[in-house]
Parts: sequence; structure tokens; C-alpha cells
Amino acid sequence: MDQALTATRVRDLKPETARRWLDEWNRQQEGYVRFRDCRFEIIADALTASGLVAPVILDLGCGPGSLGDRLSARLPGAEIVGLDYDPVLLTLARVLHADNPDRSWIELDMRRHDWVEYLEGRQFDAVVSTTALHWLGAPNLMRVYQDLTRVLAPGGVFVNGDICSYDQTQPTLRRMAAASIKANRAAAQTEGAHDWVGWWNGIAEVPELAAAVAERHRRFSNLPPKQEMTMEFHLAALRQVGFREVGCIWRYLSDYLALALL
Repeated sequence: MDQALTATRVRDLKPETARRWLDEWNRQQEGYVRFRDCRFEIIADALTASGLVAPVILDLGCGPGSLGDRLSARLPGAEIVGLDYDPVLLTLARVLHADNPDRSWIELDMRRHDWVEYLEGRQFDAVVSTTALHWLGAPNLMRVYQDLTRVLAPGGVFVNGDICSYDQTQPTLRRMAAASIKANRAAAQTEGAHDWVGWWNGIAEVPELAAAVAERHRRFSNLPPKQEMTMEFHLAALRQVGFREVGCIWRYLSDYLALALL
């Protein structure tokens, strides 16, 4: 990303506007992930329980930095690097944390086979992600999981919270998960939260973000259809690439948290 363009977006967008749209983003996301706040807390608990002190953390698919905000509050002295490819969400993040030296941002597409090279050899005590990696699709996700064995320092921790699917042999669980998500979305919209499309349509009307919105459309116009992946697939993939301990540390229907130790 052109640094001058990034600086212009951050300069032009008022913090109060960024804050309003971040708040709306969080409400919108909570409509899709019922226990999102609980998930954030458990990720922070897991990093604390693993013994990390003032860790350096990489947040994959960080969006506007919501998970990083929680980790920053829970882990004093933590340095958090957010990585995402969405110019709109990263503009919100950069504006809201412009004066925080412990928060930094990398604008990068993890679908690139060389994405790790842009980290310039840096290693992290922990890598986290939430409701992001399913967008990559199974082949890219397998490669990213392999790449994490280079990104994490020895003994490092990976925690991923995401939506998974039950397989076709579990039709009742699939129906239960779908019904829960549908009910949660309906409740959020009744309370005035945007849905996914509504939030993006709304922020597209912010003049200072018009160029970032157009760039976002260009970047993501060729996304492949989302693939269903089970929790068992994720856990097996992490074991296959070399993580020594892998397990699910929390689950509610299709919402899960996986932890892997290098």
C-alpha cells in the first residue's frame, strides 16, 4: 500500500467518526458471533495462562483492532501488531490508535505465498485471530498454518476463534447451529445493529473513506466462494504442520476457539 495514500486517509478521517463506525462494527459483529465478547476474554485468558509477560502479539485479520483492544487491556506491556488487507478497517484502526506506540499495522494479503517475507524475519510470542481465517479457504489456510511455525518464536502460542461447520453426518447439529445464528442476527437487528451489508453500505457514504472503499472493492472482487471447514479439520491441520499440542479450549455450536503450542 502506498504510504502517502495511507497517511492521507488517516489524516482526513476524524477520530470521532472512526469511533462511531468502530462501535457500529462491534455491534454488527456481535450479531453474527453471539459470544464474541466471551471469546475475546478466553483468548486473553489463554495467553495469560500460558505464562506470557509483555508479549509481542501478531493479530491476523485484525480488522479495526477489536481483539487487540481487549488484549491490550488485559496484558500490560503487550505490543500488538495487526495484519489485515482491508484498507477501510485498517484506516479506522490507525486513526483510533495513532498515538499508541504499542499498536502497529501491516497492510498485507495473506493469500500471497510470500506474505511472511514482509515480516522481515520478525518472530512473535503469540499469534491470534478471530472470525477471519475462514475467508482464506482450505488450501490457503493450510499454507498459513505452516507459515505460522516460522512466525512464532519457539514455545509460541496460536489461538484462533472462528466459525466452523459440522459435517454432513451431523444434520441435527448443523440445524441447531444455523438456528442459533439466525436468532442472534434477528435479535441484533431488532436492537438496531447493522447487518454485514448494511454496515458496508453505511460506511461507503463517509466521504473521507470513499477511496478506501473503492480500493477494498478492487482487492476483494475475486474472492472464491467460502468453504465449509470443520473444527476437526483445523485441529488436524495444526497438528500436521508441526504444532506439538493442539486442542479446542471453548466451543458453542459452530463457534470455537482452538489453541496450538509450538
